[in-house]
Amino acid sequence: MFIKIIIFSMLFFIETTKKIETINVSPNRYSNFMITKMSKSIQTLNLHAIISNNEYVQTCTSNKSKETHSLSSLIDRDLSQSDCIKLGTGLEKVCKDIVLAGNASLTNIKPKNSKGKKERDHLFYQADTKTVYYAELKSNLNLDTEKCRSTSLKCQQILGELQEEYPESTIKMFLLGVRYYERSQIPKIITQKYSDIDENVVGMNDYFTALGVPLQFEGEEDYKQFLNDLANQMFK
Repeated sequence: MFIKIIIFSMLFFIETTKKIETINVSPNRYSNFMITKMSKSIQTLNLHAIISNNEYVQTCTSNKSKETHSLSSLIDRDLSQSDCIKLGTGLEKVCKDIVLAGNASLTNIKPKNSKGKKERDHLFYQADTKTVYYAELKSNLNLDTEKCRSTSLKCQQILGELQEEYPESTIKMFLLGVRYYERSQIPKIITQKYSDIDENVVGMNDYFTALGVPLQFEGEEDYKQFLNDLANQMFK
């Protein structure tokens, strides 16, 4: 009887050990098992050949050139998409400072952003002439049809709001393409996209002239130097 008990205990111990080994598969062994399975799948499907034979992949090429009509095309250093957005914001704020420094009779009346209200990039008031100057600044005017339309509608909507807010003032609205130092440099194919507000589309020199700021860039190289100085100081 005693011998039977010993034999039964030994058998129970062996079976329990087998179960523990089965359950406790080491992470390394599991990973190796998965990699082997995955490798076999890759070999079976021949993913490299599938990628190589894909028509879209074969016709796809890298384009590191900058879009001609974008603000970044005038910047010598490489900029990420995030940097381009920051540069546009930086230029908007620097232009505001230039306007206020160049014409002491102007007051910045841009309100803080509020939910449900479209942001007004530049908003100045000239008390002696009772004139409100509103400008929408764009780093790239060469947008698709739908975005051009929405930009035009935004400008017109804000113009209407300002006419209600300042009924006794003259409202002057601008769509400022900051890529260009003056309107004459903006291709007609682009200004035509904003036919509803064509007369309001301007370059930097035109904007400064309209606001009585004594600053004019002598040409694209002069303007480019200004922009690169801004970019270098922002991303040093």
